[in-house]
This record gives sequence, structure tokens and C-alpha cells, in this order.
Amino acid sequence: MGFLRRLLGTDGGSVPDWAPFDTAKDYEAFIEAVSADLRRRDMTVEVGDGVVLARQPGADEPHQLGLANLSQLCHAAEPDDWSRIIASHFTSLLSMQGRDLDALAADYEQVKPILRVRLMPDESMGGVELPQTVSRPIAPGILAVLVFDFPDSTATVDVDHLAGWPVDPDEVFEGALDNVASEPTPLRESVDTGEASLTVWYGDNFYVATRALRLADVLPAGTTDAFIAVPNRHTLIVHPIVDGGALLAMQAIYQLAVQLFRDGPGSISDQPYWWHEGTIVQVPHREDGKKIAVYPPDELVATLETVLARSAGD
Repeated sequence: MGFLRRLLGTDGGSVPDWAPFDTAKDYEAFIEAVSADLRRRDMTVEVGDGVVLARQPGADEPHQLGLANLSQLCHAAEPDDWSRIIASHFTSLLSMQGRDLDALAADYEQVKPILRVRLMPDESMGGVELPQTVSRPIAPGILAVLVFDFPDSTATVDVDHLAGWPVDPDEVFEGALDNVASEPTPLRESVDTGEASLTVWYGDNFYVATRALRLADVLPAGTTDAFIAVPNRHTLIVHPIVDGGALLAMQAIYQLAVQLFRDGPGSISDQPYWWHEGTIVQVPHREDGKKIAVYPPDELVATLETVLARSAGD
């Protein structure tokens, strides 16, 4: 509804695409609350497109602070709570920017336990360019990013940090994925959409979506294929491909992913994907009213035919 109001221009003003607010009034209140918090920290403030530049007295360069995730957090809360949410968010970000990551990263054995892999959007999904960050594309729209995990925040690992470590990059990534597996197990809920049943994994930490990289660990034994979505860092949506209802499930996954991607926080991708034995492939599709028309690649067609033949035999 909020997107439609903005599209038709009926909210009385302008809300940028990165912000989830339904009205210009709410968006302006959010920007004012952000500016007020930073000014209380004795900073000068310049609001840009999805970022705010906050400069401390005497600093050569301003802090560049992203606003998309913060706007999603505020949108999901009551306006009376915005000041507290904004203050906590910026305190965490500014403390992280004050850390000497180069000194910390000089000792691989010291940082090894706090390394994690976090799924993040690439530029096609609204992500920012991270030229010095250690990342790997895993599917259109999605990057696997190596990060330091702190109690109050995360920070991306620089390519120079990785180059200085006495281990193979693949080993570093595998170790970081092992660390993700040690995080608390996300909650799991079955969601019946009327057309299909989906399994939704969700939790508070930043790495629920990352579990898509080791999906075999949570799928029924022997499952080689599934439709999935990773709409935000806190959510993983899964439907194993085991019978003819899989295409209906993919439509349901897409509709849910679009909403959760918009709501955030930590939006990653609003697209549906095919997971096949560890490989993640985007499923081409086109919206057609309330439904979507699916254009599966030949390999997926062959997989669906095999599944249908097997389920008919059972």
C-alpha cells in the first residue's frame, strides 16, 4: 500500500525508494529524528540519498552512515520509540568505526573466532559498492561477505586483511561458515499460503539468511533441490522440490519475499532462487497481475520433470 501511494503521488510529498515509509510526513519525521540525534553528538549533518554525512568537530572526513536499515527498523516500531532506536543504532555504528581493524586483523588466530559470512545485496538489489571488501557473488543480486562479528555490530573484512593471513581464502570462508553454524539455531515456522506450504527460518542475528549456503544441513535427507528466498538478513524461506506443487510454492515464496525485502531490516534480495546441490540460481519470472509467470531454465525443467515422474510413481 505504501509503495502504491508513493507511486501514484497520493501521500502529499516524496518518499525515496530506499525508505519504507508510507507518507512523506513519516519520512520527514524520521529524517528530523536522525538529524536531532547526530546534532546532540555535536556533529554537523548533511542528509544524502540513503546516507547521512556526520562530521565531528575538527575531523578531516565525515562519517558516512547508511539510513536504509535504520529506516526499516523505525518503520516497524512506534514513533515514540524512534529516538531510542536511532540513538542505539548510531552509537553502535560510531563505536565500530572507531575500532582499529587493521591492528585487530594483524593476528589471524585472534580474529578467527569472530569471522562470519554474511549475505548482502549487490548493487542490482540496492547494495552499495564495496571495492575493498572480501566478498563472493553467490547468485544474481546476492554477495557472500566476510565480516568481523562484534557484540554490538559487524565490520567487513578488507582484502588487505585477507592477503596478510597465512591461510587459503577458501579455508577462511569455510571457517567463517562454521562459525555461523555455531550461532543460535533460528526459529522455524511452517507457513500455509493456501497454495503451498513454506518453511520460514527467522531469528535476531544477522546470519539467518547465510544458512542458505549450507541448506543441505536443514533439508530432508536425500533432497537435492529447493526453491528459496533470502529477503533479509533475518529470514530464510525454503520449499523442498519434492512434488508437482513446487511451482505454486515458488509463486508464494516470491510474494512473501517482496514484502519481507521491503520491510527489512538488512534487505538482501526480493527474488526467488533455485537451490540445486549447493548451487543457487535465480529463477526468471514476470509478474502477471496477482500471479507470476515463471520461465525456468532448462536444467530446472529437467529437475521438475524428474520429480513429477518420481512422485507419480510413488
